[in-house]
Amino acid sequence: MKLTRNLFVPMLDVDVLKESPTETAEYVPIDLSTIFEFAFNPNTETYSYICYANDTTETTGYAPTMEQEIVLDNSNPLFKVLYPFCMSMPTGSKCTVPCLLVEPDMSTGKPTRGRLWKDATISPGTVNTVDGKLTFTLNFNGDQQQGTVANSDGTVTFTPDDE
Repeated sequence: MKLTRNLFVPMLDVDVLKESPTETAEYVPIDLSTIFEFAFNPNTETYSYICYANDTTETTGYAPTMEQEIVLDNSNPLFKVLYPFCMSMPTGSKCTVPCLLVEPDMSTGKPTRGRLWKDATISPGTVNTVDGKLTFTLNFNGDQQQGTVANSDGTVTFTPDDE
């Protein structure tokens, strides 16, 4: 089965970005974007073992990122939260937001699988009024949790596999 772009959806928990968070996850899709490029950014270390004529490189971890954009549209739920967040020029822990990457189940093709990074950070990029875009970078920090995703009447829930 062919897996199309609409089956891979990054979502942000916008509740933590609000002035008065409720501690209940409110996942909103990064929907009005023309970019989806998840960069794995492997961390490597090179060793010069005496038993080999050439060096050996090993992957030691990852620092995944995703350059992203959202259309300047004040009726879009994500833009409504993200624009004031970016304009406040946050620093430190104020940039931390849970990010859920929804992806298709490889056996069914349905977007029912997910990877959650609880400590992702948003780095604001640019506001381009000519192109009508707000750009930002997502840095997927820490460990990811894999699980299932359900969407009921617009409310997205994530359940980790280990529960």
